[in-house]
Amino acid sequence: MLSGVPKLVVFLFSCCHVALAARVCIGQNISATDMSDVPYLFEMAKEPPCTHVIGDIFIMNLTDIELPVEIYRSVRKIYGSIIVINNTNIHTPIHFPSLRVINATVLPAITAFKNRNVMVSVGPRFKKAISEQKHGITFAVVHNLNFVIDTDQYNLWWLAGYPNGRFLLDSGLMASVCDENLFKPIAGILGWLFVALALGFSTVAFYDRPTMKKQKQE
Repeated sequence: MLSGVPKLVVFLFSCCHVALAARVCIGQNISATDMSDVPYLFEMAKEPPCTHVIGDIFIMNLTDIELPVEIYRSVRKIYGSIIVINNTNIHTPIHFPSLRVINATVLPAITAFKNRNVMVSVGPRFKKAISEQKHGITFAVVHNLNFVIDTDQYNLWWLAGYPNGRFLLDSGLMASVCDENLFKPIAGILGWLFVALALGFSTVAFYDRPTMKKQKQE
């Protein structure tokens, strides 16, 4: 039986191991708001992968491109939202295989809006999705020109948001959506909100990212 001191050493070692295994990233640093951000994401892919993300992850305004989605492979928790807006022909599915928890605030936990030939998915560990969006919408998949998610993903997301989660869905996915007529007008409101937030985010990223790169070089 371990004495008190060895037990303490084992405990401290375990804590240090967990701390070293975790890497916290800012959402905007692994976001792409236009094509010019993609080379930066490829550089990020060379660094240790993020496990925890603070802030929204935006993937938007991309066309005919292969995204380095490996930067998302180890993300377990997101304190923000995943926002996929106005993309065309992203050749690599946007996949978060290790994602377990999303804790969102202003926007739904995951949003896919005005995309063509884009797929969004999470892994089987996805267990909890919370959003403080004022209309109570946890997931929004609207105004897309292809099936962004399949039925398995729908079920996985729905279970993660249960019992308070709500799905806003207007795609052709064969699934039962509660209160769909009630939420259709909200889709238009959310669209304007997404555009406004995306413009604000792009402005911040434009000014902040060169500074961040400069600091990194120093």
